[in-house]
Amino acid sequence: MTAIANARAGEAATRWTLSGLAAVALCFVINMADGIDVTILSYIAPRLQADWSIGSEVMGRLFSAGLLGMAIGGMLIAPQADRIGRRPVILAALACMSGGTIASAYAPTVAVLFAMRVLVGIGIGTVLAAMAALAAESAPPHRRDLAVGIVQAGYPFAAIFSGLLVAWLLPVYGWRMMFLGAGLLTVILLPAAWLIIPHRTIPGRGGSGRKLSMLFDAEFRGRTLALWGAVFFGLMVLYFIVSWIPKLAIEAGLSETDGIYAGATYNFGAFAGTALMSLLTVRVRPRVLVPVMLLGAGAAMLVFGGMTMPVAVTLLVALLIGVLLQGGYNGVWPIAASAYPEEIRATAVGWAIGVGRAGAIIGPLMGGYLLAAHVSLFTLFLAYCAPLLACAACAALVRRHSIEEH
Repeated sequence: MTAIANARAGEAATRWTLSGLAAVALCFVINMADGIDVTILSYIAPRLQADWSIGSEVMGRLFSAGLLGMAIGGMLIAPQADRIGRRPVILAALACMSGGTIASAYAPTVAVLFAMRVLVGIGIGTVLAAMAALAAESAPPHRRDLAVGIVQAGYPFAAIFSGLLVAWLLPVYGWRMMFLGAGLLTVILLPAAWLIIPHRTIPGRGGSGRKLSMLFDAEFRGRTLALWGAVFFGLMVLYFIVSWIPKLAIEAGLSETDGIYAGATYNFGAFAGTALMSLLTVRVRPRVLVPVMLLGAGAAMLVFGGMTMPVAVTLLVALLIGVLLQGGYNGVWPIAASAYPEEIRATAVGWAIGVGRAGAIIGPLMGGYLLAAHVSLFTLFLAYCAPLLACAACAALVRRHSIEEH
């Protein structure tokens, strides 16, 4: 009877549970809120620049404010999810996101808006790491890559609709109402998170310092450095594109409205690419799939920057960039979640997010300076192909945790 009971328990462990599905669905929706809170600034950037008479350099600093916050949240706060549990950390992160976004609607100066975007970023950086850990732990072992990948699709899924709504509402209500609406949507998630996220004690001993030092034990050192490189270089390119795609489309000859539509089209491709990546991880290892998609993204970027195309073709190439770039980069997170045991998973992902945000800060800033220097679009995109290749190489070098090898 014991053998039969053990067999049944093992079989049950390979199946989805209702609570596990609810947790993954919640993580998907929270990542949708992340997508809205991050991309809303890129959609309103041209209008904000016009209203406040600020140049591309200042706008680049505003883009980077949220990324600075993400580094703080990922490195300093997210590791607490390995000590006190996922639930309280995610709730605190949602409070930061909603409060900072609502306050951004009332910012009187660039300095205040910068501070509020840092607060939003702290919440997002924290919740990204905790969600990756929660999704991985809520899924059956053989579906962890799929679960983490599905969660990543929430970000571009929301960005699609926020772009379409902003294109419609911005001329009527202005950019402040866009911030207010985004913040109120995030507030709604607080009670849902309170009800769905389980109370759990994370196994393992040691404080945050010990868990951080474990990332550099002999077993994990190589994969930690490779993961940091993949996230750093990937976010350098990704946030350049996400932050500047409407402006780049305008530089390519589109109108302001068509530029916003280009951003929405890119994010539709990002959702489709992330969903495709998630499904393919069932058959193809992410560390093989990710480099292939990223190399394709580099080719599409050079076409976007180097060829004069009709509006429809420009939007199609923006879609392709979204599919390959965001889909490929988001494959890094299933790699990260599978590379570490549960007791240090949030710490590992949080520090990867934090270190990677240095690349995310550099990416938009460098883009702002290059745009201000009036370099050609082809030269601009060519400059970002080098970090894209580095991201692909690093992703291929991250090994899975030995217990989960199959």
